[in-house]
Amino acid sequence: MDYDELKDDFTQAWYSELFRRLREEGYEIDLINNNRIYANIYSEDALVCQIDKDNELNGDWSGKVVKRIAEETAEYVFAHKTAPTMNCIISGKQQMGYRKLLAYNDQVLAVKKIREKGYQFATGYRTVLSLNHYILNKKFSGYWKACEDFAMRAGLIDQDKLLSESELKVIYSGLTKLIRINPSQVIFEDLTAICHVLNKINFSILPELKQRVSLAMENNHEFEELEV
Repeated sequence: MDYDELKDDFTQAWYSELFRRLREEGYEIDLINNNRIYANIYSEDALVCQIDKDNELNGDWSGKVVKRIAEETAEYVFAHKTAPTMNCIISGKQQMGYRKLLAYNDQVLAVKKIREKGYQFATGYRTVLSLNHYILNKKFSGYWKACEDFAMRAGLIDQDKLLSESELKVIYSGLTKLIRINPSQVIFEDLTAICHVLNKINFSILPELKQRVSLAMENNHEFEELEV
């Protein structure tokens, strides 16, 4: 393949995975494919983002979620295209189709393309058989969750410095009660710092927990769609 063919191949693979993920999140895709616009992306009948012919995403603040998904998708689709194949075992059975994204400290992050179902990620460890033979023992449907698990397994993140979900909930509850005490028990500077921590937990962490609950409910067929 020459450069243009490789570029087109990646672009089509990216579009396919991006649109699959967006539809799973409740977005609607309208392929325009004219001289200026490739696709319009809607959420509840509202246009939130456009993809132009140069593969650039344009939209207001409500399109930021789409942009984040698009960037993440492009990263792992490209990585899959360029990653080497690997020998691996899951539950004692030889696996085909996995590619090695990252390897460090005898730990590995792998990816496999599943037809019409996107990509599956897995983490595992190297066996003593060879440099390219791994046992995969944890699967993920989400790219960043797989990356986080790999980073912790490989020792790139100090787990003692991380807080668990239950610990974060305790901190959130305690700080919320503290700032509601009347008269106030904290000075203004501390109050500002506390509010920053609460906002960080509320907007960065709690939405992810809610999404997990929604996904679990969907898998139990209690809801047909995930909340956006």
